[in-house]
Amino acid sequence: MRFEDLSPGDELEPRTIEELHGDDTKLVAALLQDPYPPHFDRNRAEELDYPGLLNQGPANLSYLLQPVVRVLESPSDLRSFDVRFHDMVFEGQTVTATATVTETCEIDGDGLVTFDLALRDGSGDLTVRGTATARLPMR
Repeated sequence: MRFEDLSPGDELEPRTIEELHGDDTKLVAALLQDPYPPHFDRNRAEELDYPGLLNQGPANLSYLLQPVVRVLESPSDLRSFDVRFHDMVFEGQTVTATATVTETCEIDGDGLVTFDLALRDGSGDLTVRGTATARLPMR
């Protein structure tokens, strides 16, 4: 995708992750060396009245950024992002990430695009919201 292809209000193709798997949540906990039991211990998650294992924030962040990263030539073209976590995400849920262009500008020959990002669960409830700025090649 090129800088000239995008204008404020344009939406990138959403990314949906169907039914998050508990085994993936456990694997991410191990990779991150995350000792918080609700990420890998169903009994502890149940004691906290969680509907399943708690998905990690960094995993949710990666889902949120996927629509933007998919249109970049390189992940290093992501210049900045700022997010706020609104709600928890659990195994078994489906989440959808969306990205809407809010601003485009040229700076020193680079095409920069700012996106409004949202990650929503299968009920449409907001779980993570943020913004990202990325460099896109110019014609």
